[in-house]
Amino acid sequence: MKKDTDNWLKIAKYDLRAAQVSFDGEMYLTCVEKCHNAVEKLLKGIITEHGKVPSKIHNLLKLTSEALIDNLQDDIKSLFNKLNQIYTSTRYPDELDEIEELLSKPETEKILQATKEILKWLEKKIN
Repeated sequence: MKKDTDNWLKIAKYDLRAAQVSFDGEMYLTCVEKCHNAVEKLLKGIITEHGKVPSKIHNLLKLTSEALIDNLQDDIKSLFNKLNQIYTSTRYPDELDEIEELLSKPETEKILQATKEILKWLEKKIN
C-alpha cells in the first residue's frame, strides 16, 4: 500500500471513531458528518492507490466513480445520497433545522452502522 493511501485510511478510521464519539454524545448531525468524511477519505485512498489524484470534491457518488467502483447496490447509493445531502446542509445551512429533525437516535445509529459496514467493504478494495 502506498504511503498516501495509508494516510487516507488512517484519517478515515479517525473520522469513524469521531463519528462514534459524536453518536455517544448525542451529537447526531456531527456523527453523520463524520460518517461522510470517513467514506470520502477512504474513497480518496482507493483513488490514490490506483495512482490517481482524487478530485477535491465531496460528492460520494462521484468519488465512487473515480475510484472505479461499479454497480453499487441501491442501499449504498441511497446512503451516499443521504450523506451527501446532510454534509451539504452542514456547509450551507439552509435546511439545517429539517436535517436535524430527521436525525433521531435510531436513524443516526442506522447510518453509523451502515457506514461501518461500507468502510469494511471499501477497505478490501485497497488491498
